[in-house]
Amino acid sequence: MSNENKPIRTNNDGVARAWSNGESARNGTNAYSTNGRDLYSYRTRIGFTTAQGTKILLDYTAKTGNFLSMTTSSKHLPPARGYADEVMNPSVVHNLEKFQ
Repeated sequence: MSNENKPIRTNNDGVARAWSNGESARNGTNAYSTNGRDLYSYRTRIGFTTAQGTKILLDYTAKTGNFLSMTTSSKHLPPARGYADEVMNPSVVHNLEKFQ
């Protein structure tokens, strides 16, 4: 069995960096992970890659009315902000997906 698709284990910044580079990674607790296209906090998709390769981070914070957890807001979103091309309110994205 090849290790090619096996996600690397790294810290939270490493997970965000791997997402930006299209690589699979997860943190030590498996709470923060990416398959290179989508970024997850626990089991919630907090980031995705468009067909054009743009990295979109979904702002799951109290500020947007989409609070998930303290860990998501304080440990998972901050490192990804530096690698995302755009940060969007999750409500806007979910509403758009309904019309596709």
